[in-house]
Amino acid sequence: MKSKQVAPLNISRHLHSRRLEQEVENRTAYTIDTAELNIYETYHVAEKIELTFNTPILASMIRGKKVMHLAGTPSFDFLPGESVIVPGQETMRIDFPEARRNNPTQCLALAIAPDKVKQVTDLLNDQTPLIDNAQGWQFGQRNFFLTNDEPIHQLIARLIYIFTEDNKAKEVFANFVLQELVVRLMQTQARTLLLGPDTTQAGVNRLSYVAQYINKHLSRALHIRELADQACMSEPNFYRIFKQTFGITPVDYINQQRIALASKLLRTTNRCLADISVECGFNNLTYFMKLFRREIGTSPSQYRKQILSA
Repeated sequence: MKSKQVAPLNISRHLHSRRLEQEVENRTAYTIDTAELNIYETYHVAEKIELTFNTPILASMIRGKKVMHLAGTPSFDFLPGESVIVPGQETMRIDFPEARRNNPTQCLALAIAPDKVKQVTDLLNDQTPLIDNAQGWQFGQRNFFLTNDEPIHQLIARLIYIFTEDNKAKEVFANFVLQELVVRLMQTQARTLLLGPDTTQAGVNRLSYVAQYINKHLSRALHIRELADQACMSEPNFYRIFKQTFGITPVDYINQQRIALASKLLRTTNRCLADISVECGFNNLTYFMKLFRREIGTSPSQYRKQILSA
């Protein structure tokens, strides 16, 4: 499903003060006790540049394009607005097919101290443990690719600002943001693992099973009590655990799936908006159009026109 565009990450303060000493993966590091923010810049085409960190890192593209080669993962294009979590001690091999002096490739790599990560995961495992999962919350155990949603984009942008400013309280500011970022990244990973269309967890995880149940019944009314019964939980407990695990409410998830289905129907059929609205479980066309615009950033009619003219 196409999502609303977010503004590019702003590294203007970094560019004003950094020293450019290399033309391939020129590194500038900003360090506090619990994390290190590295900004890399490359100014000409290069292949198979190797990079390894001792701890798990979050890499996020700022500008340009990389081709990433990670162990056990098919090579993929890495573009602005996207991030990847890479475990510690894993070597990344990187191509820069489009880097130029007047169009450099820019990327950040955020390394977070293991003690800081453990503090966050221990807090979640103690206060909001995962259900049907013996391992509990984990960060950086495997490669994980994601498209940044707006909250994650804003947190990364905030960290860039904090790390590059001259403020004696930056450790305090950064630690609050780091904690939220780690939690949101783990919630995003949980959504991908348990709610994704290719999940294999429906037979062993109740929330994953409920997600599949929702997707099979999008065209009719779905109530929290019904979903809680499917998960063998009380209604308040189901609602609380779903939101804590995925960072969204069950109602938000249902609406996201309905808008995703509507987007697909707009792309692949010429059915009228009223029919699509009903097919996706909306009994009010005005509400459907309002929610579609909020989620996608444009009206259903405009979305269809954009697809047809592309």
